Amino acid sequence: MMVQTKSSMPTLRQVLARMHLRIILCAVLMAGVTLILTGVLVIRGYSGRNLTLIARTVAYTVEPALVFDDMEAAKRGIAAVASSESVHRVEISDGSGRVLIVWQRPKDGFMTMVERNIGELVAPLPALADVRRVGPLAAKVRIYGGADGLGRFILSGLATALACLVLTSLATWRLARRLQRDVTEPLASIAEVAHAVRADRQFDRRVPTSNIQEVDQLGHDFNALLDELHDWHRGVLSHNRMLEQQATSDALTGLGNRAMFERVLPATVAMAKAQQLSFAIVYIDLNHFKQVNDTHGHDGGDTMLVVVAARLRAALRRGDQAFRLGGDEFALILVPGVTRPEIVSIERRISDSMMQPVQLPNGAHVDVSLSIGSACYPDDSDDARDLLRFADAAMYAAKAGHRAATRDH
Repeated sequence: MMVQTKSSMPTLRQVLARMHLRIILCAVLMAGVTLILTGVLVIRGYSGRNLTLIARTVAYTVEPALVFDDMEAAKRGIAAVASSESVHRVEISDGSGRVLIVWQRPKDGFMTMVERNIGELVAPLPALADVRRVGPLAAKVRIYGGADGLGRFILSGLATALACLVLTSLATWRLARRLQRDVTEPLASIAEVAHAVRADRQFDRRVPTSNIQEVDQLGHDFNALLDELHDWHRGVLSHNRMLEQQATSDALTGLGNRAMFERVLPATVAMAKAQQLSFAIVYIDLNHFKQVNDTHGHDGGDTMLVVVAARLRAALRRGDQAFRLGGDEFALILVPGVTRPEIVSIERRISDSMMQPVQLPNGAHVDVSLSIGSACYPDDSDDARDLLRFADAAMYAAKAGHRAATRDH
């Protein structure tokens, strides 16, 4: 089974134009054939009656010549009567059927021959008339009608039909142009808008109005459907953004979660490698966070995490990102282009931002202490996993130093 490709399919304008052309051609052909047949029958009947009268006239004209056996006079009489009439051939035979005289119209010109041949196809039967003396049958006149007028009528009918076909083609072309303007162009606009919405998600496109009621109503309903589809699409996008935010952000602090961190880190490595820039990973852990939870409850611990997240966000530069990996662990990704001195400066700024105690919901104030470790790409490693291990090791080394300092005090 052959499948018709889209490029080989006819357009609506072509289909309508062909249909109207066929209807008009059929109507013109039926009207032309009906008129020609009616004219042929009328002219045929008229020619039959005319030939009968001519046959009687010829019989009356040649009767004296036949009585005196003057064939030349008979021929002149026949020519005088038949030459001015639509007569093709005249035969005069005696009582035994022997042909005495034959007169035939000369063939003068190509068009005359064409008309005569066409006329002979539909010419009536020959007309008969008797030439009588005083009593018995003397001779019989047989006249064949050339039906030249009938041939001219048929040729005129064919020329008229051809002219009608030309006018029909022009009318069909005008009708096709009007159909294109009033019907096919609005439908094409609907198809174009539908394709733009489906392929490019251009939900702001709308179908223009039309001068035809049904097409205009179709466009109006289509635009209303687009309005509903646009609202639905915006709702879906908003819901998807909310779901993505819930899936990639920490519900308590609003920072990116571990899943977001694991997605951003490889992308940052690839970007830094492409641009041949450096960036840094910073690991942060809260000191004595378990004691805050045990002493002041989970509400106190959650409050400390929210405050620490806000202070981290405030200490970062534009483009830097902060994440809560879980519990009291945080991670920072410092944008490509950062230098070692800038890393040290950012760590100091973060530590300074934690100097102010945090007020808990129960009214207590607790100090905030952080253990910070960092790793720099590509100085420490050009692999994401190795960078994580370096930063984690540096953070635990800082935490161990903090514990030792606490014991000494």
